[in-house]
Amino acid sequence: MRTRISSAYLCLAFFLATQTGFWWHTLARLPDMAIVPDVPGQKALQVMSFGDEEFLFRTMAMRLSNAGDTFGRFTALYKYDLRKVYLWFTLLDHFNAHSNVLPSMAAYYFSQTQKTSDVRYMVDYLYEHSAPCIQEKWWWMAQGVYLAMHKLKDMDLALKLANTLTEARDVPLWVNQLPAFVYEKRGEFDAALGIMENILSHTQDIDPGELRYMKYFIDERIAKLDELSAEERKRLEDAKLPDKTPAPSPAEMHEAVPGAQ
Repeated sequence: MRTRISSAYLCLAFFLATQTGFWWHTLARLPDMAIVPDVPGQKALQVMSFGDEEFLFRTMAMRLSNAGDTFGRFTALYKYDLRKVYLWFTLLDHFNAHSNVLPSMAAYYFSQTQKTSDVRYMVDYLYEHSAPCIQEKWWWMAQGVYLAMHKLKDMDLALKLANTLTEARDVPLWVNQLPAFVYEKRGEFDAALGIMENILSHTQDIDPGELRYMKYFIDERIAKLDELSAEERKRLEDAKLPDKTPAPSPAEMHEAVPGAQ
């Protein structure tokens, strides 16, 4: 009996020593855990689904939402490779293009990265995700316009996204008006005015409050255009024209000099 107990203690001591030695030699070695997993090909991912593509889509979406925050890690967004995130999103759209899970992550989570230049990846995704079905996805396109205007300060990109919203029907009126707001930020008051006038002439049953705002917007932009025109006229009037007076002849110059012979 004692022999069995002694053997058990020896075995326990052996495994404890082995574990302690392993821990001691690997203490400074940390596993290389990438924040965002590498992006496979579409065919490879399709094989991994084992025929259930919706389950794969939801599993990978959940994995991306928790990327960088596993195994006790808490990772700041600026450390994420958002180009990889963009590639994952566009890949997963092949499995489910109607879900709002990915665009909501792009608009509300990953776009909050401290590395502002990386927000462009999320704006590009929102554009590519929403443009083919703008009637269904207008909300995410509007979020892309906001990010392009206020985070990237890229009015050309904002206008590219906003112009797609003019095709949306049966949406809140401000959605169709977004291009006008972008044009105004660019200083193109005539284009902004044209957008508003077009909406006003082609939309029925406009809410009275919305109608008053549109009238205010149009009147203000007309006033700004008049002001700019007046400033331009004044600038031209104040500009010094070259002196067209003909040069004096040598005889006239001779007479103008006192005491000249």
